[in-house]
Amino acid sequence: GMARLSLPFLVLCSCAPLCTLAFSTNRPPLITSPLRANRHFHPPPTHSLSTALTATAEPGQGQAPRPGAVGRRAVLGGAALAFLGGASSPPPAAAAGGEKLKLDDAALAKAVEKDIVENQFMVTGKLTRGLYDEDCLFTDEIDTYALDKWIDGTQKLFKNDYSHMDLDGPVTVTGDRVEFRFKERLQFNIPLVPLKCPLAGKLVLERGADGLFTSYKETWDEPVWKVLLSLRP
Repeated sequence: GMARLSLPFLVLCSCAPLCTLAFSTNRPPLITSPLRANRHFHPPPTHSLSTALTATAEPGQGQAPRPGAVGRRAVLGGAALAFLGGASSPPPAAAAGGEKLKLDDAALAKAVEKDIVENQFMVTGKLTRGLYDEDCLFTDEIDTYALDKWIDGTQKLFKNDYSHMDLDGPVTVTGDRVEFRFKERLQFNIPLVPLKCPLAGKLVLERGADGLFTSYKETWDEPVWKVLLSLRP
């Protein structure tokens, strides 16, 4: 029962103040969470936990809010940041610029499939950047992040020998989007207690007029509170 959850709950709650570090190098302001009110999110056992793990950031002087630094990876793995000890620079894969790729639908489907099967991009942060607009926003069931923050945070939290993603069906390409279903097994890079959980859902990559991805929208098969309850050492 709940007794088995006490250890991961304690670790996550105690490290909640650190949960923004993986997805932010300069603590940018948080944009409005896409976790909508009409999602039936009111189970008493996890309400206090989800509240404790929701990070906030205040807008800078004279600046409009920018994509935030918390979300799926921060809420589920906030405790993993205890070992980071502070901010870091984006990895080489997150370097801005580079040639953008203009691919036909068949080639695009193959490129996305390669990112899934070979690069394991949703658990390693290693994506084909040439497919993405530099202003692409990454949205999941919790929050939204900028491209560099998503790459950096994903690498810090999930890149290990256990974390793995699988393609659960075909990669579908149309003129305005690419979509596919995924299954993941996740292990958070947490010292002492490496929490694990399964995750499944759907990813929609919306395309701009030039064919580049302008939006990454991830939805899960299970509500957030059930995903939290599935965390185990």
